[in-house]
Amino acid sequence: MKIAENTVMLEVTGDYGALHPTLVWDDKRAVLIDACCPGQGKELIEAISAAGVKAADITDIILTHQDVDHIGCVQDILDLAPSAAVWAHEEEIPYLDGRKAPIKTNPLLNENGGFKGIRPLRDGDVLPVGGGIEVLHTPGHTPGHICLFLRESETMVCGDAANIMSEHLIGANPQYTFDLDEAAQSIVRITTHDMSGAVTYHGGYLKNEFI
Repeated sequence: MKIAENTVMLEVTGDYGALHPTLVWDDKRAVLIDACCPGQGKELIEAISAAGVKAADITDIILTHQDVDHIGCVQDILDLAPSAAVWAHEEEIPYLDGRKAPIKTNPLLNENGGFKGIRPLRDGDVLPVGGGIEVLHTPGHTPGHICLFLRESETMVCGDAANIMSEHLIGANPQYTFDLDEAAQSIVRITTHDMSGAVTYHGGYLKNEFI
């Protein structure tokens, strides 16, 4: 789904249902937000290509958090774009690089020892891509979960901090959430932010009129 001239919500289907990574680019950089499940590399690469960007031209991968359905194809992208930087919140990196056990069972992290060289993000950071990608630390689902506010299109990329129910934005799924109190605070922060719409990883896009 095309959100703006330089922003597309992708859709890749599989065992976890429809997943919605987001692609943002300009004339210098191309950023992929989240990277599907293991084994979905071909489908993700095809979705990126259909959006008009070559996977080999990806310069940055931002991970909203550590769960397997968000990090599963990082290596598939890096195989084509080996210079791409991988980013995550500073509190999430120890789970991703093997220093801490993952919050949930994650075969990629448990078996491979995690990803090395991940670059840290902090609340309030802005990546100068596509009009600015602003980092919001939205813990709860995991300790270092982040949302990304795309300033040019005024779109909030929510990862798993938000879901859609009956055409309304709700918080993280309690069954899979690390800290329910923090998650409740995070959804308030998300829904009170001035935006035109939101992308939820499992639910897709929701216009602001329903938020």
